[in-house]
Amino acid sequence: MAKQNSSFALHCNVDEKSFSKAMFLCRFFTGISMIYFALGSLLYWREFLVNTAALGFPFSVPVAFALTGAELFLGLFLLLGWHTRFSALVALPLTLICAIIFFAGDYNKAFVVLCLLLCAPLGTLLWLGPGLISLDYKRSQRAARRFFRG
Repeated sequence: MAKQNSSFALHCNVDEKSFSKAMFLCRFFTGISMIYFALGSLLYWREFLVNTAALGFPFSVPVAFALTGAELFLGLFLLLGWHTRFSALVALPLTLICAIIFFAGDYNKAFVVLCLLLCAPLGTLLWLGPGLISLDYKRSQRAARRFFRG
């Protein structure tokens, strides 16, 4: 039987470049998926509007188009890495609302599942941030330089 070391410490060495590549891929595929969902909502706008009205949303037409536009722009922001945490924070409830709206009708249940699966990478981006390969990183570098120059 092997003797166990009593001073066992768990170390997690994370390579910053690998982490940034993983965050870029997460942002890229999440942004592409959100843009795809927004375009899907625009392509099936009748069902989207009918489901929005059936759920009793006041002003269903403006609400539906505002949700679709927000999903489109938030997907673009995530794709570029611009205000990533804020975009993920706003996109998370919007994605759930879109899933609820599509769940109200019997049109496309796979779309609902994909919307719900999108919550995992949005939570990851909200928690971990964008990484080095993003516009946020460049913006924060400029802000830090300005701050420390005095």
